Amino acid sequence: MMIKINQPLWRLSILLISSLISSNTFAAHALPEFSARYAVQKFNIKLAEAHYQLNYTDTGYKFTQDTKLSGIASMFAADTIDASSYVDEDGDNLLLRKHTYIQTGHEKNKDEAFDILWRTPKNTLSGTITGVFRGKKVKLNIDSEVWDVLSFQIPLMIEANANIKEYPYKAILNGEIDTYNFVLTSTKKITFSNKEYTALQMVRTDPTRDRQLHIWLLPELHNIPVIIENYRDGKEHSRMQLESVSFNNEETYTDQEIDKN
Repeated sequence: MMIKINQPLWRLSILLISSLISSNTFAAHALPEFSARYAVQKFNIKLAEAHYQLNYTDTGYKFTQDTKLSGIASMFAADTIDASSYVDEDGDNLLLRKHTYIQTGHEKNKDEAFDILWRTPKNTLSGTITGVFRGKKVKLNIDSEVWDVLSFQIPLMIEANANIKEYPYKAILNGEIDTYNFVLTSTKKITFSNKEYTALQMVRTDPTRDRQLHIWLLPELHNIPVIIENYRDGKEHSRMQLESVSFNNEETYTDQEIDKN
Protein backbone atom coordinates (compact mmCIF):
# COMPACT_ATOMS: atom_id res chain seq x y z
CA MET A 1 0.00 0.00 0.00
CA MET A 2 1.55 3.30 -1.02
CA ILE A 3 -0.52 5.36 1.44
CA LYS A 4 -0.34 3.66 4.82
CA ILE A 5 -3.61 3.47 6.76
CA ASN A 6 -2.32 2.11 10.05
CA GLN A 7 -4.21 -0.29 12.27
CA PRO A 8 -5.04 2.22 15.04
CA LEU A 9 -6.66 4.43 12.40
CA TRP A 10 -8.68 1.49 11.06
CA ARG A 11 -9.58 0.34 14.54
CA LEU A 12 -10.61 3.92 15.23
CA SER A 13 -13.08 3.65 12.37
CA ILE A 14 -15.09 1.16 14.31
CA LEU A 15 -14.79 3.09 17.38
CA LEU A 16 -12.97 1.14 20.04
CA ILE A 17 -13.63 -0.11 23.62
CA SER A 18 -16.38 -1.97 25.56
CA SER A 19 -18.23 -2.39 28.82
CA LEU A 20 -18.51 -3.61 32.39
CA ILE A 21 -21.41 -1.26 33.14
CA SER A 22 -24.52 -2.78 34.68
CA SER A 23 -27.40 -2.95 32.22
CA ASN A 24 -30.10 -2.60 34.84
CA THR A 25 -30.99 0.88 33.58
CA PHE A 26 -31.30 -0.20 29.94
CA ALA A 27 -34.82 0.04 28.59
CA ALA A 28 -36.09 -1.81 25.56
CA HIS A 29 -34.94 0.08 22.46
CA ALA A 30 -33.39 2.87 24.50
CA LEU A 31 -31.74 4.06 21.28
CA PRO A 32 -33.42 5.01 18.02
CA GLU A 33 -32.42 3.39 14.77
CA PHE A 34 -29.82 5.52 13.02
CA SER A 35 -27.56 5.81 10.00
CA ALA A 36 -24.32 7.81 10.24
CA ARG A 37 -21.45 8.67 7.93
CA TYR A 38 -17.95 9.62 9.13
CA ALA A 39 -14.82 10.98 7.49
CA VAL A 40 -11.68 9.14 8.60
CA GLN A 41 -8.89 11.71 8.54
CA LYS A 42 -5.17 12.02 8.98
CA PHE A 43 -3.24 15.29 8.70
CA ASN A 44 -6.63 16.93 7.98
CA ILE A 45 -6.99 14.81 4.82
CA LYS A 46 -9.98 12.52 4.35
CA LEU A 47 -8.57 9.08 3.64
CA ALA A 48 -11.61 6.90 4.21
CA GLU A 49 -15.36 6.98 4.76
CA ALA A 50 -17.10 4.92 7.43
CA HIS A 51 -20.83 4.13 7.50
CA TYR A 52 -22.69 2.93 10.61
CA GLN A 53 -26.21 1.52 10.76
CA LEU A 54 -28.18 0.61 13.88
CA ASN A 55 -31.40 -1.33 13.28
CA TYR A 56 -33.90 -3.11 15.47
CA THR A 57 -34.30 -6.87 15.33
CA ASP A 58 -36.94 -9.13 16.87
CA THR A 59 -34.64 -9.62 19.86
CA GLY A 60 -32.67 -6.39 20.12
CA TYR A 61 -30.24 -4.58 17.83
CA LYS A 62 -28.15 -5.17 14.74
CA PHE A 63 -25.20 -2.79 14.37
CA THR A 64 -23.16 -2.70 11.17
CA GLN A 65 -20.19 -0.71 9.93
CA ASP A 66 -18.35 -0.56 6.64
CA THR A 67 -15.28 1.50 5.79
CA LYS A 68 -13.75 2.15 2.39
CA LEU A 69 -10.83 4.28 1.30
CA SER A 70 -11.72 7.66 -0.11
CA GLY A 71 -10.16 10.34 -2.27
CA ILE A 72 -6.47 10.05 -3.11
CA ALA A 73 -6.06 7.02 -0.83
CA SER A 74 -8.47 5.01 -2.99
CA MET A 75 -6.14 5.50 -5.97
CA PHE A 76 -3.42 3.42 -4.34
CA ALA A 77 -5.30 0.74 -2.38
CA ALA A 78 -8.71 -0.88 -1.98
CA ASP A 79 -8.74 -1.75 1.72
CA THR A 80 -12.15 -2.26 3.31
CA ILE A 81 -13.61 -3.11 6.70
CA ASP A 82 -16.99 -4.76 7.26
CA ALA A 83 -18.20 -5.43 10.80
CA SER A 84 -21.49 -6.46 12.34
CA SER A 85 -22.74 -7.10 15.86
CA TYR A 86 -25.99 -8.56 17.17
CA VAL A 87 -27.14 -7.53 20.64
CA ASP A 88 -30.15 -9.06 22.40
CA GLU A 89 -32.38 -7.54 25.07
CA ASP A 90 -32.78 -10.23 27.72
CA GLY A 91 -34.75 -8.94 30.68
CA ASP A 92 -32.68 -6.12 32.16
CA ASN A 93 -29.58 -7.19 30.23
CA LEU A 94 -28.13 -6.21 26.88
CA LEU A 95 -26.18 -9.23 25.65
CA LEU A 96 -23.79 -9.35 22.72
CA ARG A 97 -24.59 -12.53 20.81
CA LYS A 98 -22.53 -12.44 17.65
CA HIS A 99 -19.79 -10.36 16.04
CA THR A 100 -17.85 -10.47 12.77
CA TYR A 101 -15.02 -8.25 11.57
CA ILE A 102 -13.54 -8.64 8.08
CA GLN A 103 -10.70 -6.51 6.77
CA THR A 104 -9.41 -6.72 3.21
CA GLY A 105 -6.20 -5.25 1.89
CA HIS A 106 -2.50 -5.51 2.58
CA GLU A 107 -2.65 -5.76 6.36
CA LYS A 108 -2.03 -9.14 7.95
CA ASN A 109 -5.07 -11.18 8.93
CA LYS A 110 -7.19 -9.14 11.34
CA ASP A 111 -10.47 -11.02 10.84
CA GLU A 112 -12.64 -11.99 13.78
CA ALA A 113 -15.83 -14.02 14.12
CA PHE A 114 -17.38 -15.23 17.36
CA ASP A 115 -20.63 -16.20 19.04
CA ILE A 116 -21.61 -15.98 22.70
CA LEU A 117 -23.88 -18.51 24.36
CA TRP A 118 -25.41 -16.86 27.42
CA ARG A 119 -26.95 -18.54 30.46
CA THR A 120 -29.19 -16.52 32.80
CA PRO A 121 -30.68 -18.88 35.43
CA LYS A 122 -32.11 -17.29 38.59
CA ASN A 123 -30.91 -13.77 37.74
CA THR A 124 -27.29 -14.89 37.29
CA LEU A 125 -25.23 -14.28 34.18
CA SER A 126 -22.59 -16.43 32.53
CA GLY A 127 -21.57 -17.17 28.98
CA THR A 128 -19.15 -18.90 26.66
CA ILE A 129 -17.41 -17.18 23.76
CA THR A 130 -16.33 -19.36 20.85
CA GLY A 131 -14.78 -18.15 17.64
CA VAL A 132 -11.71 -17.35 15.59
CA PHE A 133 -9.49 -14.33 16.15
CA ARG A 134 -6.78 -13.61 13.58
CA GLY A 135 -6.73 -17.27 12.58
CA LYS A 136 -6.64 -18.56 16.15
CA LYS A 137 -9.51 -20.54 17.68
CA VAL A 138 -10.62 -19.20 21.05
CA LYS A 139 -13.00 -20.38 23.75
CA LEU A 140 -13.57 -18.16 26.80
CA ASN A 141 -15.92 -18.28 29.77
CA ILE A 142 -17.34 -15.01 31.07
CA ASP A 143 -19.55 -13.95 33.97
CA SER A 144 -20.47 -10.39 32.96
CA GLU A 145 -21.47 -8.42 29.91
CA VAL A 146 -18.79 -8.06 27.28
CA TRP A 147 -18.59 -6.02 24.09
CA ASP A 148 -16.60 -5.73 20.90
CA VAL A 149 -15.03 -2.67 19.28
CA LEU A 150 -18.26 -1.93 17.39
CA SER A 151 -21.10 -2.81 19.76
CA PHE A 152 -19.68 -0.97 22.77
CA GLN A 153 -21.24 2.16 21.32
CA ILE A 154 -24.71 0.91 22.27
CA PRO A 155 -24.24 0.96 26.07
CA LEU A 156 -22.01 4.04 25.85
CA MET A 157 -24.65 6.03 23.97
CA ILE A 158 -27.33 4.90 26.43
CA GLU A 159 -25.34 5.55 29.60
CA ALA A 160 -23.23 8.67 28.96
CA ASN A 161 -24.33 11.84 30.73
CA ALA A 162 -22.77 14.84 32.42
CA ASN A 163 -23.41 13.43 35.92
CA ILE A 164 -21.32 10.26 35.53
CA LYS A 165 -17.55 10.69 35.43
CA GLU A 166 -16.10 7.19 34.93
CA TYR A 167 -17.08 4.50 32.44
CA PRO A 168 -15.35 1.12 32.86
CA TYR A 169 -15.75 -1.21 29.91
CA LYS A 170 -15.05 -4.89 29.35
CA ALA A 171 -14.31 -6.02 25.79
CA ILE A 172 -13.04 -8.98 23.85
CA LEU A 173 -10.05 -7.76 21.88
CA ASN A 174 -7.69 -9.94 19.86
CA GLY A 175 -9.21 -13.00 21.46
CA GLU A 176 -8.73 -11.83 25.05
CA ILE A 177 -10.90 -10.09 27.62
CA ASP A 178 -9.59 -6.65 28.49
CA THR A 179 -10.87 -3.64 30.44
CA TYR A 180 -10.78 -0.03 29.33
CA ASN A 181 -11.66 3.01 31.44
CA PHE A 182 -13.17 6.14 29.97
CA VAL A 183 -13.35 9.36 31.96
CA LEU A 184 -15.62 12.32 31.32
CA THR A 185 -13.05 15.13 31.36
CA SER A 186 -14.94 18.16 30.06
CA THR A 187 -17.84 19.61 28.11
CA LYS A 188 -17.49 21.97 25.18
CA LYS A 189 -19.62 23.71 22.60
CA ILE A 190 -19.52 22.12 19.15
CA THR A 191 -21.29 23.45 16.08
CA PHE A 192 -22.69 20.68 13.91
CA SER A 193 -25.22 21.02 11.09
CA ASN A 194 -25.51 24.78 11.72
CA LYS A 195 -26.47 24.34 15.36
CA GLU A 196 -24.45 24.63 18.55
CA TYR A 197 -24.45 21.61 20.87
CA THR A 198 -22.86 20.83 24.21
CA ALA A 199 -20.54 17.85 23.73
CA LEU A 200 -19.22 15.44 26.36
CA GLN A 201 -15.53 14.61 26.02
CA MET A 202 -14.70 11.03 27.04
CA VAL A 203 -11.00 10.21 27.32
CA ARG A 204 -9.35 6.82 27.54
CA THR A 205 -5.63 6.76 28.41
CA ASP A 206 -3.55 3.72 27.49
CA PRO A 207 -1.89 2.54 30.73
CA THR A 208 1.16 1.10 28.90
CA ARG A 209 1.78 3.60 26.09
CA ASP A 210 1.56 7.36 25.58
CA ARG A 211 -1.72 7.15 23.70
CA GLN A 212 -5.18 8.54 24.29
CA LEU A 213 -8.57 8.19 22.69
CA HIS A 214 -10.97 11.15 22.85
CA ILE A 215 -14.65 10.64 22.00
CA TRP A 216 -17.01 13.63 21.79
CA LEU A 217 -20.71 12.75 22.30
CA LEU A 218 -23.79 14.90 21.63
CA PRO A 219 -26.46 14.27 24.32
CA GLU A 220 -29.08 16.20 22.33
CA LEU A 221 -28.59 13.73 19.45
CA HIS A 222 -28.81 10.50 21.47
CA ASN A 223 -25.08 10.69 22.35
CA ILE A 224 -23.99 10.09 18.78
CA PRO A 225 -20.17 10.35 18.58
CA VAL A 226 -19.42 13.51 16.62
CA ILE A 227 -15.61 13.53 16.81
CA ILE A 228 -13.19 10.72 17.70
CA GLU A 229 -9.53 11.64 18.12
CA ASN A 230 -6.56 9.33 18.43
CA TYR A 231 -3.54 10.90 20.22
CA ARG A 232 0.04 9.68 20.31
CA ASP A 233 2.81 11.33 22.31
CA GLY A 234 0.49 14.22 23.08
CA LYS A 235 -0.33 14.97 19.43
CA GLU A 236 -3.36 14.16 17.33
CA HIS A 237 -2.54 11.17 15.17
CA SER A 238 -5.87 10.58 13.41
CA ARG A 239 -9.53 11.36 13.79
CA MET A 240 -13.06 10.53 12.71
CA GLN A 241 -15.57 13.29 12.10
CA LEU A 242 -19.33 12.96 11.74
CA GLU A 243 -20.53 14.14 8.33
CA SER A 244 -24.20 13.15 8.48
CA VAL A 245 -26.66 11.26 10.65
CA SER A 246 -30.38 10.47 10.60
CA PHE A 247 -32.50 8.87 13.32
CA ASN A 248 -35.52 6.65 12.60
CA ASN A 249 -35.32 7.53 8.89
CA GLU A 250 -36.33 11.10 9.65
CA GLU A 251 -34.45 14.40 9.26
CA THR A 252 -30.81 14.11 8.19
CA TYR A 253 -28.27 16.25 10.03
CA THR A 254 -25.40 17.07 7.68
CA ASP A 255 -22.16 18.97 8.18
CA GLN A 256 -18.83 18.80 6.35
CA GLU A 257 -17.02 21.04 8.84
CA ILE A 258 -17.40 20.82 12.61
CA ASP A 259 -16.46 23.85 14.68
CA LYS A 260 -15.13 22.98 18.13
CA ASN A 261 -15.28 26.19 20.20
